[in-house]
Amino acid sequence: MFQLREYQELLIDGARIEFQNGNHRTCIVAPCGAGKTVIMAWMSAQAKLKGNNVLFAVHRQELIDQSSETFQALGVSHGIIAAGYPMNVSEKIQIASIQSVIRRTNKINAPQVIILDEAHHATAGTWRKLLAFYPEAYVIGLTATPARMGGQGLGDIFKSLIMGPSVKELISWGNLSPYRYYSPPVAIDFSDLQVKYGDYVQSEVALCMDKSEIIGDLIAQYKKLAPGARAVCYCASVAHSQHTADMFRLAGIPALHIDGDTKDIVRRAATADFKAGKIKILCNVDLISEGYDCPNMEAVILARPTQSLSLYIQQSMRAMRIDKNNPDKVAVIIDHVGNVYRHGLPDEDRGWSLESKKKKTVSREVSMKICPKCYYAHTPAPICPGCGHVYQVTEKAEPEEKAGELTEILEIQKKEKRMEVGRARNVVTLKQIAMQRGYSPLWVKKQCEIKNIPFGGMQS
Repeated sequence: MFQLREYQELLIDGARIEFQNGNHRTCIVAPCGAGKTVIMAWMSAQAKLKGNNVLFAVHRQELIDQSSETFQALGVSHGIIAAGYPMNVSEKIQIASIQSVIRRTNKINAPQVIILDEAHHATAGTWRKLLAFYPEAYVIGLTATPARMGGQGLGDIFKSLIMGPSVKELISWGNLSPYRYYSPPVAIDFSDLQVKYGDYVQSEVALCMDKSEIIGDLIAQYKKLAPGARAVCYCASVAHSQHTADMFRLAGIPALHIDGDTKDIVRRAATADFKAGKIKILCNVDLISEGYDCPNMEAVILARPTQSLSLYIQQSMRAMRIDKNNPDKVAVIIDHVGNVYRHGLPDEDRGWSLESKKKKTVSREVSMKICPKCYYAHTPAPICPGCGHVYQVTEKAEPEEKAGELTEILEIQKKEKRMEVGRARNVVTLKQIAMQRGYSPLWVKKQCEIKNIPFGGMQS
């Protein structure tokens, strides 16, 4: 069996403990690039050893191919249930397209274990139908962002979250690439755009963004901030994506557009050429977001504003996978639409829960700064880490509300910390909290006593 990282072992142990405690539906939360497919392959192989049938469900064709390649590389044999693939029901492990498997439930062996990739989609009708068809199955979800569009939680699907390491930790351990985040000013006011189903109406966004002068500025900033880098550009519509690719090519930069209607053979050729460096810019709407694995991608260009935290994280972090052939890689994120103002930096610590999120009234500006010289986005500091610009300190009277505002923020943070501990249901989650906060093992033991959790429930 292949070697797991320590945090991957902790997450798997956490799922095992949840099952032992009678919870048949749990969700593992781990950032983009944490090796979720490796975790899924290991769990699938272990379940197979115990005689179980395993169904690993994904929602996109690209993820079928990518997951299958990873399983094969790790020596985990499997079948595939998807359009264009022959079925082999004798395999105990099946990687399945959700659209295909929902139509073939009468042709496959009933799974005892169901693993849901990109589990924030689990509330969609097809996913619910699958889970309803196998009510006795153990269900494990994996996602970097356990929230639906608009901030709704996943509590009606899963009964617990198992929290993985933070983005900051993965960067410090060398499991994710560090990044440089730039947010050039944009002369567009998005405040009047309609919001439906938790995000801006894309047709209205496209009218704002699909303009020659805006695309021209996007190309200029790419040349300045990430010249020659392989970059994925996220656009507001298919037409906007096509126009952006056209203008990159006119500027002498190899670029292609792909979307859901692009023929499979063309899409595969485009992504292969991108990975090989023949294509520098790959334009799309949101086709290349969740799960897309291209370690030698060096940059992302955000040309579509979004109210969705999940979509923002999936897209902004897409270039942060480590590249073994480029150990000094630093990902570049060019945000032309101010998404960083809405959601913060990609490595910001977030208090995920299964509950729906209420809209926060505290401004994001308290924890972020944009350099006026190079547009580098960073946490507050006297000097810009990007270009060395020294910020001028302007003396002004602090309004009386500031103290109360700060107190309110601190109280919110304290409350979120208490709630995180309160939600912990097993020793693995408590150990993760202790590791993140620098608490001693005695704190974990004390919390286990308070919650009546077996302290020795997890063996490394």
